[in-house]
Amino acid sequence: MQHVFVGAHLDDVVCSCGGTIAKLVYNREDVLVITVYTREPNLDTLPKKFHKFANYDLRKKEDKAALDKLSADYKWMDIEERAYRTPILKRPTDVFKIDLSKGLKQFLNIKELQNEIDGIFEKVPNAKIYAPLGIGNHFDHVELFLTSLMYMVDNALFDNFLFYLDSYGMFSTRMRKKHYLGKLIISRGKSPDTSSLRWFMMTTVINSMISGNKIETLLPSKYLDLEWEIVTNSIKGYEKLKRSSLDCYQSQVKLFGKKALDKFFRRFYQNWDNSEIYMHSKIS
Repeated sequence: MQHVFVGAHLDDVVCSCGGTIAKLVYNREDVLVITVYTREPNLDTLPKKFHKFANYDLRKKEDKAALDKLSADYKWMDIEERAYRTPILKRPTDVFKIDLSKGLKQFLNIKELQNEIDGIFEKVPNAKIYAPLGIGNHFDHVELFLTSLMYMVDNALFDNFLFYLDSYGMFSTRMRKKHYLGKLIISRGKSPDTSSLRWFMMTTVINSMISGNKIETLLPSKYLDLEWEIVTNSIKGYEKLKRSSLDCYQSQVKLFGKKALDKFFRRFYQNWDNSEIYMHSKIS
């Protein structure tokens, strides 16, 4: 079977699903990681405050090193992420705001993304797709969630899709509670965002940005009338390989601090019995 992990940005999939990937590869499963928003922006047209995450030449090298370490294949779709798309946002944190009044039409890439999924199933009809839940309301994550959810329902492919807990959902219990599915993932232990002041400040800002942005209001009822269950996948024995692969993303590690990252992941996995978290759905 082919397992296809779809991520918004370079490092998203490894952060959320790296242990699962390592475990699948060890069991001789075929793994492909598709990262969607990887187009190099023109830095000359962007305010300097947007440059921090915009060195895609470097970030792609890091991504290749991380996925090579996990022995996973990869593909970059080179679609432009919302942060660098016109009209330019006032603040980088505005990527966590969804304009509910614009409905689904604000998500310009849904058709192209669904065509990509079509191509996967044409080649491998029994493929398993792993997509983000969109917790944290990052615009790009939400676009992937909506794309995958609608494709799954429209084609009645419930057994072929799992939705993973985004890194933002890993950060914060408060953030999960603001997502209509994330709030089903019951809190355990101390929230990882309290493991350092930096994490706490960051998640506080994001929580203030996403307040009241209920993405489920964008969807017709047929996409909401589903039953959901939590699927935990133990990655015991694969944690070190996951952390080693995450260390390849040095541009991001430097931003958050290696010690803070290590403490964050340690607390998260203590809470969840060394497991990565997914959600599976079916018609209710």
